[in-house]
Amino acid sequence: MALLASALFTTSPAAADEREALARQLTEQIGVTELASTMMVAMAPLMREQIRASVPQLTETQLDEVVAIMMVEFHAAESELTDMIVDLYASEFTEAELVQFIAFYQTDLGQIMLDRMPGLAERSVEMGQAWGAQVALRAMPQVQEYFAGLE
Repeated sequence: MALLASALFTTSPAAADEREALARQLTEQIGVTELASTMMVAMAPLMREQIRASVPQLTETQLDEVVAIMMVEFHAAESELTDMIVDLYASEFTEAELVQFIAFYQTDLGQIMLDRMPGLAERSVEMGQAWGAQVALRAMPQVQEYFAGLE
């Protein structure tokens, strides 16, 4: 009986391949790579600040060059991120769900969502950065109090 139940709930390699193909189609349809690229560009100023904090002796030109080197590497690795997202979608959603998502994004409403996704992603990153800065400022008195107690 356990063997039968296991056989019923185990995904066949063909089904897994079909889910992966559908997940890849969906990620292409929704522009996962382009969204990731948009988010990386939006995150570049934060990356710049983090590098500046880690290596304060860099000149502005050197800092620009380091950020440029990092952005080239991030862009070169975009397909790795896409592959990870494809695997995530293929493991998280059923074949039927993936088919329905693909169908949705082919509708007028789905197209509206796709058109607005890059701007929403960029604004979400900006909002997240601003929120993080505000929370960090609110936490700073407790952090300073903690450090004062260490002395």
